This record gives sequence, structure tokens and C-alpha cells, in this order.
Amino acid sequence: MNTVAVDDFIEMVQRVCRRRQMYVCGGSFYEVCAYISGYAHASPDCPLSGDGWNAFNGFVCGKFRFPQKYGWPSVLKLLSSDDSDACARLQNVLSEFAERTKTEAPDEIARQTMSAAWSHQEGEPEQAWRRFSRAFHRGRRDEIAPLIQDHPEAEILWSTTFPDAVGPLLDQIEESCLMSQLSGSEDEGNVTVITPSWGPVNLKRIDGIWKVDATKIIESRKAYSTDRPAR
Repeated sequence: MNTVAVDDFIEMVQRVCRRRQMYVCGGSFYEVCAYISGYAHASPDCPLSGDGWNAFNGFVCGKFRFPQKYGWPSVLKLLSSDDSDACARLQNVLSEFAERTKTEAPDEIARQTMSAAWSHQEGEPEQAWRRFSRAFHRGRRDEIAPLIQDHPEAEILWSTTFPDAVGPLLDQIEESCLMSQLSGSEDEGNVTVITPSWGPVNLKRIDGIWKVDATKIIESRKAYSTDRPAR
């Protein structure tokens, strides 16, 4: 990679992230992402050109242990308290990635980062989610009930099940994705994790067991049952 082009890119990113109101109309984080994306797509020689774009996405997902189907703007936004925080994160991760492209191929940077992410030991809340997910895909009440927080309409989680052949496929998709904790503390017993299929989900430790707040899944099941046409 042309080191001059890399340095120019890093300087541009720093200017835009630090003084975003000078470069985009509303000064929002997503406008900054769009500005930088446009720059990268128009430039034939910058760290995000060509394969660098997908590699950077993999780098961000791996660095923060997010499901790989997330786009880097969404990852950084979910991790941040506000747009200023998100822009600061963007500046840091883009600068880090860009510096590495001076000596490493973008796809190799992404591969190494993803490999390191998978070697990380997941916490108890993430493991509890994975147990719940497998049970949910099979509609097993005896396994689901102990893994969820009390909810008056919990029965809908096991009243309708996926076909036998679908459950293992859903497991495969879910377990091929990274997970991490967005907020909270295991010590305090309240954590929000980022899941592959349902986005942010809260878990609480109750009587020593991590339990899933299944509200959004229940609401989704209810909406599907209501919208499904009668036969």
C-alpha cells in the first residue's frame, strides 16, 4: 500500500471525525460514515479501496466480537454513548486499520483479527444465550423455561416449533457468529449481549443462573401469529 496515500487517508479521517460539522450537514455519526465511504469508493488508492472495504468490516466485527453480518457503522454506533463517542471510535479503528495496511494485506488483517476474536473465551451470559438459542430452535419447554426471565406469555416460545430439519440449520447459523457484551457487568449480574439473530438482548443472573429477557422474541412470535393469514 502506498504509504503517502495511507497517511493522507488517516489525516482526512482525523479532520472529519474531529470537526464533523465542517464536512457534513448535520454532523451526525452516520453522515460522517457516508462521507468517508464516498471518499473510499471514489479513491483508487486508499485503505478502504477495493477489498479493503470488506476487510475493514471484518476487522471491526472481529475487534469488538460482533456477529459478522453487522456493518461497521452499526457496530461502532451500538458500542457508543453518542455520536461524538462513535466518531472517536471510528477515528481510532480506521487509523489502526490504515496503519496496518502499510505492511499487511487488508484481508490478512481481517483474518488475523477474526481468528483472535474466536480464540476469546465467551462469558457466562453469552454461553447462556447459546443454550437458550438451541433450546428455542427446538421448542423444548423443559430447557427454555429455566433459561428465561419470568414473562406472562412465555408459553408462545414453545407452543410453535420449527420443523425438525430447520433447528440444526438455525443452530449452525447462530453458532457461526461471534458474540460479545455491549454493556453491564457480570459481577453486578446484569449484562446486555449482542446476538446474531435478535440484536441486543439483556440477561440477568437470578439465583445464580443467567436468564434471558425473551420479551422481544415473544413479541415477535406474537406479531407473526397475528399477521399470519388463516388457512
